[in-house]
Amino acid sequence: MFNVQNLKKNYLLIVFLIPLILFIFSCQQTDNENYITFFGGKIKNPKSPYVYLFEGKKIIDSARLDHSNRFSFNLDSINTGLYTFKHGSEYQYLYLEPTDSLLIYLNTWDFDESLIFSGKGSAKNNYLINLYLEQEKIEKKFKYKYDLNEKEFSKLIDSGIQKQLATYNDLLIEEGVKPTPFFDKLAKTGIYFPFYLFKELYPFNHKRHLHLKEFPLLSKDFYRYRKNLNLNDFDLVYYTPYTSYTRVYLYNMAYSEKAKNPKNSNVELNFMKIVNDKIKIESLRNEYLAGSLWKSLSNDWISKKDFKDIEDFYYTNCSNEEFNNEIKRAIYQKQKLNKGDTLPNMRAIDNKGKEIHIKNLTKNSSTVIYFWPTDSSKANLLNTKLHHLKIKYPDILFLGFERNKENDDWKKFIYAKKLALNSQFSLSKDCDSYSLFSGDMDRAIIVNKNGTVKNGFLFFNDKHFEKHLKNLN
Repeated sequence: MFNVQNLKKNYLLIVFLIPLILFIFSCQQTDNENYITFFGGKIKNPKSPYVYLFEGKKIIDSARLDHSNRFSFNLDSINTGLYTFKHGSEYQYLYLEPTDSLLIYLNTWDFDESLIFSGKGSAKNNYLINLYLEQEKIEKKFKYKYDLNEKEFSKLIDSGIQKQLATYNDLLIEEGVKPTPFFDKLAKTGIYFPFYLFKELYPFNHKRHLHLKEFPLLSKDFYRYRKNLNLNDFDLVYYTPYTSYTRVYLYNMAYSEKAKNPKNSNVELNFMKIVNDKIKIESLRNEYLAGSLWKSLSNDWISKKDFKDIEDFYYTNCSNEEFNNEIKRAIYQKQKLNKGDTLPNMRAIDNKGKEIHIKNLTKNSSTVIYFWPTDSSKANLLNTKLHHLKIKYPDILFLGFERNKENDDWKKFIYAKKLALNSQFSLSKDCDSYSLFSGDMDRAIIVNKNGTVKNGFLFFNDKHFEKHLKNLN
């Protein structure tokens, strides 16, 4: 696996990065006691003039692209650890050790798939990005495996883990040196936790796939890996395989509370209480509490009392003021656009700069008005789901709105996502009703043929979103 990919990577890097490699060798210091870590590369089709380097959510440095779209960082005495770099709206992980000299090449039109590392420290980073892409493929395959019985499903999980461990062992043999404890933790978390997540999802998906009335009875060994879980690992707070798993595990506990006692029927409130009790890392606890409230906000089937209980618990326990302000704005927007209301005036700009009144487009059409999120991964999910829904519901009009990008970046985005020009608009900030739609989430509004709002605050990527479309007509 590694040899073939390395040949491809080396070829591309020779073509694109020879000038930068020569620059590095001319400048590199030989005294390792200075602990200078180099990170640089070339970006094809750049989306902004800068590359930003993060430790957690804190920007620790930035670099400007030169006339050849190259950039470089010289980092003094950094700690071994997991970092992220950002270009445009895209993020990706970066594992760094002192004295690493890393080069990347990437094409923003295919960010993750085109990303290639070279230089000292590149094998580990190439492994992590390949592991991420491989797990995406495995996740798609597992969607169709939940009808298996417990024994068959567990055997499939164990087989998948063993294959990933074998690939990791190949990397260690190729490197010829023992990995740092930090990298070993990253790699094994990236291997094990996505499979653990499949196990947490198994009882729910098994019941749904086979149309069962009850959840399957599982053996005590099915969740034996839970005994060794650390829900408060600071090293992994910003590592998606870890946070995705722990979130689902905590929801499993919340549903268990409901099963034990019918009085605990408010699952989101159960989840918040469990999070507040078990998650000691403040930033992670705030993330989970806010995520639960966002889910509740777009849930049409939750009672006003249950939502009020969730809202009160959230504000009592979430210490992130930025989150709190965003949620206050969203609650205000939901309250101002209720089911049965007439869609307010929305002035928008099309790709030619012409002002459009959206009511003229939605007249006599069942319509989904959706807003592009700033988060690139959520935007990609939305785009994939959009193509599927447009085919499945040809009688529904889907209109997309951009609220945050500058005009040139918005047009590049439309082109990159291959979107129909006549369905994409930029929301005018001069519009009287702009405050009802501002934000950076993947919000959606559903309107019937008469221009009446059926749901004024949904999230396009919500797993229950399609239920609202089925009830639209």
